[in-house]
Amino acid sequence: MQGTRTLRRWARTGRYGLALAVAVGAGLGMAQAPSFAAPADDLSASQPNTERVCAPAKVGEYTCFSLRRTDVAGAKGIQPNATPSGYGPGDLRSAYQLPADGGAGATVAIVDAYDDPNAEADLAVYRQQYGLPACTTADGCFSKIDQRGGTSLPQADSGWAGEISLDLDMVSAVAPNAHILLVEADSASFEDLGAAVNTAVAAGVKYVSNSYGTGYDATPGSGESQDELTYEQQYYNHPGVAITASSGDSSYGVSFPAASQYVTSVGGTSLTRDSSSRGWSESVWHNSYGGAGSGCSQYEPKPSFQSDTACDQRTVADVAAVADPATGVAVYNSYQAAGWAQYGGTSASAPIIAGVYADAGSPVAGSYPNSYPYAKARALNDVTTGTNGACSNYLCQAGAGYDGPTGLGTPNGLAAFRSGAQGTVSGTVTSAKSGAAVAGATIKVGDDQATSGADGSYSLAVPPGSYDAVAAAYGYQSKTTAVTVTATGTVTADFALAPLAAHTVSGTVTDGGGNDWPLYAKITVDGVPGGPVYTDPYTGKYSIRLPTGHDYTLHVAAQQTGYRAVTSAVRLGDADVHRDLSVQPDVSQCAAPGYAKKYDGSTQTFDATTAPDGWTVTDATGGGAWRFDDPGKRTNTTGGSGGFAVIDSAYAGSSKTQDTALVSPVLDMSGNDSPVITFDTYYRPYFTQAATVDVSIDGGSTWTTAWQKKTGTVSGRQQALLPTAANQSDVQVRFRFRGSYGWWWEVDDVFLGRAYCDPQHGGLVAGQVLDANTGDGVDSASVVDDDQPSQTASTVDAPGLGAGFYWMYYPQTGSHSISASRVNYHAATDTVSVTPNDVTRADLTLTAGRITVDKQSVKKTVAWGGSASGAVTVTNTGDQPATIRLGEQAGGFQPQAATTEAPKQVVKATVSPLRHTGKTGKFTAGAPAAAPAAGDAWTPIADVPTNVQDNAVGVYDGLVYSAFGYSGGADLDSMYAYDPVQGSWRKLASAADVREGLPAHGFIDGKFYAVGGWGAKGAPDTKLEIYDPKTDSWSTGATAPKAFAGAGSAVLNGKLYSVGGCNSATCGQTTVMVYDPAKNSWSQAADYPEGTSWASCGSIAGKLYCAGGLGSGPTTHSYGYDPTSDSWTRIADLPLPLFGSAYAAANGRLLVSGGASTSTVTNQGFAYNPQDDTWSALPNANQATYRGGSAAGLYRIGGNAGGPTPVSSAALLPGYGQADASDVSWLSMSVGRVTLAPGQSKKVRLAFDASVGQINQPGTYRGTVEVVSDTPYEDASVTVAMKVQPPTTWGRFSGTVSGPDGTPLAGVVVQIDSWAASYVVITDSAGHYQLWLDYRSSPVTVIYAKDGYRPQVRTVTIEQGKTVEVDVTLAKG
Repeated sequence: MQGTRTLRRWARTGRYGLALAVAVGAGLGMAQAPSFAAPADDLSASQPNTERVCAPAKVGEYTCFSLRRTDVAGAKGIQPNATPSGYGPGDLRSAYQLPADGGAGATVAIVDAYDDPNAEADLAVYRQQYGLPACTTADGCFSKIDQRGGTSLPQADSGWAGEISLDLDMVSAVAPNAHILLVEADSASFEDLGAAVNTAVAAGVKYVSNSYGTGYDATPGSGESQDELTYEQQYYNHPGVAITASSGDSSYGVSFPAASQYVTSVGGTSLTRDSSSRGWSESVWHNSYGGAGSGCSQYEPKPSFQSDTACDQRTVADVAAVADPATGVAVYNSYQAAGWAQYGGTSASAPIIAGVYADAGSPVAGSYPNSYPYAKARALNDVTTGTNGACSNYLCQAGAGYDGPTGLGTPNGLAAFRSGAQGTVSGTVTSAKSGAAVAGATIKVGDDQATSGADGSYSLAVPPGSYDAVAAAYGYQSKTTAVTVTATGTVTADFALAPLAAHTVSGTVTDGGGNDWPLYAKITVDGVPGGPVYTDPYTGKYSIRLPTGHDYTLHVAAQQTGYRAVTSAVRLGDADVHRDLSVQPDVSQCAAPGYAKKYDGSTQTFDATTAPDGWTVTDATGGGAWRFDDPGKRTNTTGGSGGFAVIDSAYAGSSKTQDTALVSPVLDMSGNDSPVITFDTYYRPYFTQAATVDVSIDGGSTWTTAWQKKTGTVSGRQQALLPTAANQSDVQVRFRFRGSYGWWWEVDDVFLGRAYCDPQHGGLVAGQVLDANTGDGVDSASVVDDDQPSQTASTVDAPGLGAGFYWMYYPQTGSHSISASRVNYHAATDTVSVTPNDVTRADLTLTAGRITVDKQSVKKTVAWGGSASGAVTVTNTGDQPATIRLGEQAGGFQPQAATTEAPKQVVKATVSPLRHTGKTGKFTAGAPAAAPAAGDAWTPIADVPTNVQDNAVGVYDGLVYSAFGYSGGADLDSMYAYDPVQGSWRKLASAADVREGLPAHGFIDGKFYAVGGWGAKGAPDTKLEIYDPKTDSWSTGATAPKAFAGAGSAVLNGKLYSVGGCNSATCGQTTVMVYDPAKNSWSQAADYPEGTSWASCGSIAGKLYCAGGLGSGPTTHSYGYDPTSDSWTRIADLPLPLFGSAYAAANGRLLVSGGASTSTVTNQGFAYNPQDDTWSALPNANQATYRGGSAAGLYRIGGNAGGPTPVSSAALLPGYGQADASDVSWLSMSVGRVTLAPGQSKKVRLAFDASVGQINQPGTYRGTVEVVSDTPYEDASVTVAMKVQPPTTWGRFSGTVSGPDGTPLAGVVVQIDSWAASYVVITDSAGHYQLWLDYRSSPVTVIYAKDGYRPQVRTVTIEQGKTVEVDVTLAKG
């Protein structure tokens, strides 16, 4: 039976030709759809399967409306020989008559929840696949921010990442030349996503796409609440901005924010090619996967531009676009996903329409763009066929003109999304009493409105015509004036508003379920700006001052869980109003404190094989009805036992249609104010069927739906409240099934009766936990009943009260001992007498030590190689002992002379992450660019003896070591060392193997370790080689189980880490290998969160940080690794997508300098601070290179500028020599750890030493003394600075190079050769150059060269302690 059933299912769901019927008739199996199939409307024979991308909406949260086909296999990266499954940009532009170059000059904002770490990289793949222009952070086209406009991005979510990819790709497809701003909300809550919308608008964006909404069903109001009127004013009312919102994927029904009067609500269609003149046809999307939302809002007022007659409120939707996943769109998403996929849902249609608005041009200031299509409805494709649910009119049925599922239609060019001729109304709103400006006033002219600014001024564009202009502001009487607007004309309308008198609404909010205690509650008032009012949690009292002469609606929400919201209407006349409010427990859960859920009624078990007494079965079609003998042998899978009722559509057969009801006896529910039905069920869905539980109070004449299901399997115990049956004497319920060859529905153990919350004996205790030193509340403190430790609460920052608030329910009243505690505080204990049915207040105060420091900074000036001393005093001002630990943190460096950084360089180049040598995969690059302008922030050091890139560099005992690499003609096994004192390099013993591609490397306990890199045969070298500087010799360690080239590497806690990298032919690994020298063994750490290579890594304060790199493309993504938990955490993104950068960890920062992107090399640099999760800029390097060596200092050694041959130049960014950020080498302290009694002080002496090896340039060295204590307060710190005077043997050599006309020449190569070493500097944009040198290296030979000019040679003598200026003029060559 089941096998036959499957074949029938396939046979009847085939839609596209005879091939399916032949395959089924032959009994053939169904193959999985290929990764890249024909366009989306050419479906495979099997019925497509889909899944919802995001989790269902929770209370107070939205869900995304995105669906993904699960029967379309994915593939990663660009597919040059295949077309992704689903419609692409060309298809959408053809279907909707859109320009190929749309969106120029516009920015479209995508608002979604959570982070998609791969958003930019995935967008690049999509756009490159379809030949769209690049859109990246580097070129300014793409931006990603958090809901506050910053870079503290939320945690990643694989579901919302799919939504983000869909949105980005649809905007790209429809508006390929638009810029894109991705705003990621912290969560899917109403507040967070709303704040993200406001942030997008504040950024100046005129088009905002929102592919999310509340969960809903066909029940009126199921996806709405009265609060939406407040939310839409806070977040979605932005005149002059086109805001689109998806109408939903659960078929007929209304979701918010699509219901908002201020947004363009976007429905969905099924889109297929045909032979018509248009070449396409569309119908309402509605199948087993879902359908577009539509309907009549319960709360939103009807905009004047809507004129449909069956709905007095706002009607959903306005317009539509393709949304059916069966005829869906191609999307690329690689974050925890398979890459290419086919998507649908109204999450696709909303960004499509946002892109169409961007193509059409900027909205008129002050207007609402959702009104534009209504003025030009004939400029749309009218969708006239299909339905999305059960109703009797256009709200769910398509037809000529407007309908709910598709609105006015789908785009047919851009005309319907542009406004017509406009005039301007402007003026000022002031107070009639004081003359002061009134900010925030609403000025409405026709359908358009504006808000007055801080100076009271406003301006808005409106169509020509005569209007009554109305100005309204909270606390003022509204005022109306007539205006006549002409096309391109300007009308001035000033308003002087009279202030209103005000009175107070006050009262008490209490529990209304029988416990009667005061409640801590939030009270909002419709139409009143500003934050809510909160009741006193100990008395329940509240007070609100409001303007008189108005009707107000108060909304009360208890802050304790488990209570229903309460609404109360108040008319405020010429006197104060006292209004007490009683809040009832929510009977659906009875989760309010002090209540137990109880039931009173009867249960029907259906254990007989016929209908129970009083129950009846109806069969409207004769095609099958409810039965009690399990004809299809399904067995009881409801969660109940024994017999059960079942309607089995599959058993009835393919030719039968069912409309059958199982109807209860008449029940008398008089006196039952909370009637409920509960039942066990198993419902197996199919798109041809629907199930409802309905209630009647008039003998079955009319029925109201209390529970319904169409899609999605349901099993187990279900509950539905029956509010319409409350206190009614003629109540019946029915289980109604309608279907045609669907599956089945089982029902068992039906309870009908009363559900109520039974009050229990007890009382509430509430209070604040306070800090004795500050008087402030203390959050996250634990409050415990000492007599009953299970009675606990945690303090929170409560709205309207402040920090440190807690409450607990006590079932036992009387005297109790309670304690409060928190880390680093001394616990507090008190006795409280709990009063029944009341709130007893009990505040507790915690004590702690508190440390102060007498100085914020200490500065000393010392001679080169000299020393100095200073002191700070620490005092415990608290009332408990405090232990302090003093630590050091390295800081920055400022050179002796003012420095200039080189101009930013972003040089076009042919870049590659792969091996340069070998028989296969040889890399060919273009010629390097001419030397650009430089600066003097970076100090050139002696050139490396050979051109080199991919070299492993480390610093030890004052020397800089460079090993391995590629010279431009061969891979290297060489080791060199640079002595900053001598200013020269010397060759050391060579390693056993050559290595190209940056082996993982680092110094550990005085020895240099290297593993990986491409070996002589092209595969990564697993041999671990170890260099000992003391003996100038190499040895080997344990062979690595896995090794890679281009891995990010760092030393953390005495172990060498290798992160990601490349194998012989591809890059972008996730493997993290760890070598422990103490055990001479390898292990594997947690995988990197995404494939990467050539990342920049470093260890800081016991954690590993990696930034950028290259996976599927260059990325900005950055992560931190905690070895304690063996886990990676997302950190702030690197400001640019870079791979192959010079990098090091020094001075408590991860330093990243230079590197490559997709087709460019840059000299820009950045520093990451883990303490505040931020990036800051480093001075631009003198030359743009990538794949060079680097080490703390900050040293850049060699690299490639984008040509066939590496460079030999080397440079130092002084002041970043503190590889161990927790040890400032030039600073020492007399005290490391001390415990201070209350009131006790301790003097700490500081010693400054300029003779240490890390002091390599004159200037000011900075650091921090950190005073870390075991107190709960922020740790103190003292900034320290040591200004080091230049050595007496040094002199400064500088000058300016000009052309023959006197114009300064940038980018001149100045080569300085002495008997000890050679140096290269490059002139900056002012033609300036400089270098500090030891006068004993004199004389030096200086060569000045630039393409197109004749070189000059000078001999210069450096003078001790002086500056030698040499200006040069180059003649044209």
